[in-house]
Amino acid sequence: MGRVKRIVTFTNLFPSSALPTHGVFVHDRMRRVAAAAGLGWCVVAPVPQVAWPLRHGVYRRWAAVPAAETWQGVAVEHPRYRHWPGCGQRRQAAAVAAGARAVVGRLAAAGPIVLDAHYLWPDGVAAAELAAAFGVPFTLTARGSDVNVLAADPWIAARIAAAATAAASCWAVSGALAARFAAVAGLPRERVAVARNGVDLERFRPGDAAAARAEFGLPATGRLLLGVGRLVPGKGFDLAVAALAALPADVRLLLVGDGPERRRLVAAGGGRVIGVGSLPPERVAVAYRAADLLVLPSEREGWPNVVTEALASGLRVVATRVGGIPEILGDRDPVDPTLGALVPPRDAAALAAAIARRRAAPAAPAAVRAFAERYGWDAPVGLLARRFRELLGEAA
Repeated sequence: MGRVKRIVTFTNLFPSSALPTHGVFVHDRMRRVAAAAGLGWCVVAPVPQVAWPLRHGVYRRWAAVPAAETWQGVAVEHPRYRHWPGCGQRRQAAAVAAGARAVVGRLAAAGPIVLDAHYLWPDGVAAAELAAAFGVPFTLTARGSDVNVLAADPWIAARIAAAATAAASCWAVSGALAARFAAVAGLPRERVAVARNGVDLERFRPGDAAAARAEFGLPATGRLLLGVGRLVPGKGFDLAVAALAALPADVRLLLVGDGPERRRLVAAGGGRVIGVGSLPPERVAVAYRAADLLVLPSEREGWPNVVTEALASGLRVVATRVGGIPEILGDRDPVDPTLGALVPPRDAAALAAAIARRRAAPAAPAAVRAFAERYGWDAPVGLLARRFRELLGEAA
């Protein structure tokens, strides 16, 4: 019997026992791909290591990540790499590659592998360096701020371009992101394929709103807006809080997620904003069922899973016209009002007006759910599974 052929997912975006909601979307994608491809699968998720006087906040949580563990059935290794907070952005790819070299070398020696890198900097560029060192193929997946923000640094963009040129496959999670990735890398647009994320249509579905509200201890009456994501300035949730002032007093905002803005956003809401922190996916599904409308006022996005999850839950969406959001909502201008509305980024008045219009219009959860069923996992998983089998010399 030959040696096991394996996909080795290489990314900092992966959950662990210490950070169980971190990068759950990569886990959800790749466990399906590996199963569909009939290939072995393991994960190398490098972890930043800082000098002990700096080990506070998120770095204390990173320090608690185990060196190796099994996460929901998949073997995950967390090699450490030296990190310099606030001053080491350009050093990161080399540091990640150095920290992970021994682990990847051992895996490459054990049998045929393909490195599956998610997030282009530093993960993708580090994976390219390691793939060259051990003579294995690698793929790159762009996910958002890696090309929309980090690649604004010309030095980082040049490193991303060199990695993309050598990659066996380049993917992005939306058409808009694929075009941006190709432009940054200096590649023909067709060289970057779209492999969108899917949505779990069993987990995210319409349900009993009253029971869901009771589970969160929320009032049974009144309208509930929902925001899901990292509570950081770029997500624009301050605009959603500000919009409450233009809406009736029975409209509240439930924020699911954590980040440096959480305390300020809740305080600014004057009792109308409820922050519940990060939640596991099954609890997020309950939050969708409790709500009347999802708001996502981001300044930039790749393919935000929260939009497809909300739609699958029968929930309309008011979001900014950025990244892959227009693609998800059907690439229509204006958006089908059954599904929601799109507004310009950083426009509080437009956001409040769009929320008010959707609030006044009757909801049709069944129609929203029917639209969302196109975003199941079958198509992207089939595309990716075929390619990984090709790269590992397996028949179609």
